[in-house]
Amino acid sequence: MRAPLVITIALIALAAPTMTRADTTTQGVYTDDQAAEGAKLYAGQCAMCHGKRLEGTLENPALSGGRFLGNWSHGSVAALADYIHRAMPQMAPGTLTPENSARVVAYLLQQNGMPAGKAALPSDPAALAKIPIGPIKP
Repeated sequence: MRAPLVITIALIALAAPTMTRADTTTQGVYTDDQAAEGAKLYAGQCAMCHGKRLEGTLENPALSGGRFLGNWSHGSVAALADYIHRAMPQMAPGTLTPENSARVVAYLLQQNGMPAGKAALPSDPAALAKIPIGPIKP
């Protein structure tokens, strides 16, 4: 009788991530126009600390590449957008609107190889929480 219980628990554990995650991926969750607006915001608000090409500086992390994706890939787009909204830019934290934070996130997703779609990335935290940051699917 223990074997069926162990198998059932194992199946639930394997299915749990798919039950808690939405069916959405980071592909196609923003538009090219939104990312272009985010690029302008990035140039004016973020590049001075994170570099013109998102390469980072001695004091501030790069916003592209493996380390960036590794830091954020275990959460949702909501976590990244919330952090940007609350803590950035460093000299004036909390001054970006939720809409502008979403634009910057769209730009970061684009620069990290996530393809654009037809709908803009929402600024609503509940909607963003349904979008996991994950690897690009072939």
